[in-house]
Amino acid sequence: MRTPGVIGAMLPAVRDGASLNQALDLGYRQVLIERGSLLAMVGPLAGAARQGIAIFVNLDAVEGLAPDSAALAFLATDLGFSGVLSVKPHLLKDASRFRLRTVQRIHALDSTGLETGLNSIVSPPPYAIAVAPAVAVPQVMPAIRAATSTPIWGTGFVTTAEQANEVLAAGADVVSSGRLELWREFSRIPVRD
Repeated sequence: MRTPGVIGAMLPAVRDGASLNQALDLGYRQVLIERGSLLAMVGPLAGAARQGIAIFVNLDAVEGLAPDSAALAFLATDLGFSGVLSVKPHLLKDASRFRLRTVQRIHALDSTGLETGLNSIVSPPPYAIAVAPAVAVPQVMPAIRAATSTPIWGTGFVTTAEQANEVLAAGADVVSSGRLELWREFSRIPVRD
């Protein structure tokens, strides 16, 4: 059940061609390739990108990509992907040269991880900051907002609609999950512009 007054965006975290197709069938216009082999799903992903689907790739976990400029150029130019996610500031700086939207992941497992992540925010500022695990967003949002006004994505460890709603209610712009049942529930919710 949705929290009254909370309207937020679900970002499906896909790992293979089947989950990509499920997200697209539900009408999602953006997806995060969180894990898996890029090579195993490059055809369907490129096709989705040509149809205007925003494809974001986790550079730190997706197989088949080297962490270098050639891989970033391939994602941006050859595949037409929209953006990349990483904990590595140097990769994000390089990605911005290719006009990829950059999402900097911060591991908020403890205060040191949060502080380190906030101190490493790249310049130019990222398109968004992905906080992992997402369930930490309600506790860490005040510290994040004290440091930046960049949009926040809650990523990782969201297994229930209640958790997703708590992350959104705490101020995250997007919450990501790999759970099909959550995609189904949130696909019927209007998205903020």
